[in-house]
Amino acid sequence: MLDKKSPIPAYFRLKQIIRDEIKRHDLKPGDPLPSEREYCERFGLSRMTVRQALKELELEGVIVREKGRGSFVAIPWIEQEGLMSFTEMVRSRGMTPRTEVVEFDRLPAGELKAFLGIDLKEEVYRVARLRKADGVPVAVETVYIPVLLVPDFEKIDLSGSLYELLSTRYGIEVRSSRTSFSAVLSTPDLEALLMLEETVPLLKVESVYFHTKPVFYEVSYYKSDQFKITVNLNR
Repeated sequence: MLDKKSPIPAYFRLKQIIRDEIKRHDLKPGDPLPSEREYCERFGLSRMTVRQALKELELEGVIVREKGRGSFVAIPWIEQEGLMSFTEMVRSRGMTPRTEVVEFDRLPAGELKAFLGIDLKEEVYRVARLRKADGVPVAVETVYIPVLLVPDFEKIDLSGSLYELLSTRYGIEVRSSRTSFSAVLSTPDLEALLMLEETVPLLKVESVYFHTKPVFYEVSYYKSDQFKITVNLNR
């Protein structure tokens, strides 16, 4: 129960309680909040007071409210500004990155030769990885990289930054990229990996990364409500 004699409005105190629970990680990004009725019973508040607290938290971007489902702790935006690896992006937001390799194979370059500047019969590694921030799935990325460029690639731990791996093990510095963006709808496979309950829009990002020549081609699918890219244009 909240102290009714306090000069601080009850809705404001409830807001601070919820904020503190999120800060202590009692409630984590993506977790559902208790229902309005549970808050009313727990703190002896009116439904109107609880709704005001939740509405303000929603406006402040702390929580998201979904009709028919309730309120959830908002997942912080992950922003890419310039040439950044996923690991760098997540850490810059004070979050912990995690990567799971979900597919790994090698195949002829075929049509990928147009992106990588290699012969169509040359082989490339194809690595699909699930990228997470604080344990929450954020993106699925698939990297295609020439086998001749990265010997013994299949023996290496690929759960970290690819930029860092290429630099430290192979002496290859990624210096630039050519990137395109498009909006697509999720597929059943992506929905399973990203833990989506329904078909939703995703941000598709296609990039070719260069040293002096193409290093690798990447196709990524990001949750569009959790990721944004800042592009600086100069004339």
